Amino acid sequence: MRALLLFALVGCARPAGPPPETHASASCASCHADHGDDHAASPHARAAASPLLAAMLPDVEEAWGSFARERCEGCHSPGHGPDDGVGCVSCHAAVGNHGTSDGRLAIDLEAPVGGPGESPHAPHPVTARGFLRAPELCGTCHELTGPRLAVEPTFTEFLASPQAAEGATCASCHMPAREGRRDHRFVGFDPPWGAGPEEAARSADDTLALLQAALRLDVRRDGDALGIAVTNVGAGHAVPTGAAFLRDLWVDVEVGAEGGGGVVAARVITLGDQPMRGERPVPLLTRADRVEPGSLPAGATRRARIAWPRPEPASVVLRGRAVRLPVLDALGLRRLEPELPVHEIARR
Repeated sequence: MRALLLFALVGCARPAGPPPETHASASCASCHADHGDDHAASPHARAAASPLLAAMLPDVEEAWGSFARERCEGCHSPGHGPDDGVGCVSCHAAVGNHGTSDGRLAIDLEAPVGGPGESPHAPHPVTARGFLRAPELCGTCHELTGPRLAVEPTFTEFLASPQAAEGATCASCHMPAREGRRDHRFVGFDPPWGAGPEEAARSADDTLALLQAALRLDVRRDGDALGIAVTNVGAGHAVPTGAAFLRDLWVDVEVGAEGGGGVVAARVITLGDQPMRGERPVPLLTRADRVEPGSLPAGATRRARIAWPRPEPASVVLRGRAVRLPVLDALGLRRLEPELPVHEIARR
């Protein structure tokens, strides 16, 4: 029987029984060392090891039931290979999906490995598979329709973006070309939890560059006021996207050209979804009864106007952090704050 791993339409059901060790990412890396090093440092490889996920899973199960927990685990630890997280075979053995959402990939472990082109001299069969390059591959996990309030419409946002209309793909931004190959570190917002200083610094630099390419900050003086605008100029989806309730992006106004006089107007613009219980903000989706959307769609602008009758110059700063501090507090993870750099995306 072919090792075709089919996902139930109701969610990300993981296959029974471990695949052979030859399907482990370490086995792939024995020949593809550069890609293997990239992947080992990526959020995909760490998808099941995130301390944030580990803290959220019991909360999800208690609030929404065991099925909800299994939905989370089905994408973060799909079991396509022996890896705990998302391994090489999750993409390179994917032959299609049963719908572009909720992790419903079809994985065929006996089919030729999918690659960007044919490789007649490879030690295993390789085929050029269009699905490997398609946004639908990424969207299969990065489009979530539940459980409950855990709705992440990243693929839907992408389809409506100018970037999609121009023929860009997810890899255009998240797998930039480096030294003639696609970077398999999958740059995003999350830090490399538990990484050493060098890797953490490299990841922070990549994240900052991604955010700077996505967002533009504009400031103009209008009499005794400042007009401030943040525009999503570069992302092919909303910013933030995915688990947008986790993310923290905001604009502060400081005194002085370099901000040496301190913050005088905090968070005049904020980006990100806010879980709510009635009219009260809460940190976690499991404690909410609705979500107040606050992400910035592709091509959209968020504006603010504040009084500035002072003679001193103002410094307007756009900052971002991968996880909001109230989320860390709610999960008992404030110790992780040092691993969460505050990115200064723009200063005007």
